[in-house]
Amino acid sequence: MDWRARSGDRSRQELEAAAPTWPGALPRLKDDEQPLLLDWLRGSAATRKWQSLLEAAGPDRIELAHRLSDLALKTGLCTRKERFEKGRWRAVELCWVELERLQAALDLPTRSDRDARRAALAQQLDALMGDDLVGEAAQALAESRMAIGPAEARAALLQALVGWVGEGAEGLRRDFALRLGHTKAIGDGEWQWLERHFDLPALGIGAFAPTLTLAGDLSLVWPDARRADLGALAFATLPVPSLLTLRRVDTPPARWWLIENRASFEKQAARRVPGDALVWVAGRPTRAWTQAVSHLLALAPAPAAVSADADPAGIEIALAAAAPFEACGLPWAATAMEPERLAGPARQPLGRYDRQVLQRLAARELPPALAALRDALAEGGFKAEQEGWL
Repeated sequence: MDWRARSGDRSRQELEAAAPTWPGALPRLKDDEQPLLLDWLRGSAATRKWQSLLEAAGPDRIELAHRLSDLALKTGLCTRKERFEKGRWRAVELCWVELERLQAALDLPTRSDRDARRAALAQQLDALMGDDLVGEAAQALAESRMAIGPAEARAALLQALVGWVGEGAEGLRRDFALRLGHTKAIGDGEWQWLERHFDLPALGIGAFAPTLTLAGDLSLVWPDARRADLGALAFATLPVPSLLTLRRVDTPPARWWLIENRASFEKQAARRVPGDALVWVAGRPTRAWTQAVSHLLALAPAPAAVSADADPAGIEIALAAAAPFEACGLPWAATAMEPERLAGPARQPLGRYDRQVLQRLAARELPPALAALRDALAEGGFKAEQEGWL
């Protein structure tokens, strides 16, 4: 006999190999047996229902499934539980012997491998959450339920972005993708994910120059009297290198209004009042954004209102966006960032990254409005996006 009863009675039994070769040596597998065995061994369940294994085999491999089950039992890869029905013994479950060693011998990932990868990913995301540029995206990734492989790929994108911006690099998307191995290392879905979190052209990634998006009754004048009247448009996105060559701004604004959320920017651009010039703040201000705004202020100085999300990152974004105004000695004030905004139905609990930012903000001297928001965030434990009210 190739196998014997390990336990059982007249209605149930568990069989084991009479002379197992595993652990130790894998059996010689035929060309059609190994693919099915690999299918059966994926995952972390040491016990598999026979019916589920038949379903994995499919109708074309039923005979193969019975043959492979006998081989796995005979060689000691598994034990087999059976039930006596209608005059014969029928398989109920296969129980793998030393599942992880068996998976490793067949070059399959094990639960220990996956646990180690998850721990390493969590450690990487914790570190990325401390970065001003990518921290918010890292928190969103950490709180998602994404499978480990795609999550690791996105964490690698964030890590590459930190290095790219830190070095002051500029280039095309394929140049950035080379940091991940080759020019096609980043698929369309991953580019779309990056675009949702970052203004890539402003970070020097893309086929085009970094841009600034404006709205208002501004008349921009370049050398040779070349002119663009923005008042004819709902808003306009202009290349930063072109803005840096401006000579003057006719009809300068009475107030600059900097808005973080794109939907809120477009909504307010459609409602703008005379004297307001709006600027979209695409996440944390980049060097190119700051250069463009600073040049506009040199030509058309005016105080600023700054509106960002009512969350810890929003406070830091507001401070960074206001920096060019402070450098010029121009006043600014946070607008639509009051603590009352946190009482709405769309509020969300603070995450790990949010609390890290709050720790940084605790040591900073803030304008009264932002200090009040910081304290409300810390006390209440909730945040909100400005799209809900602006």
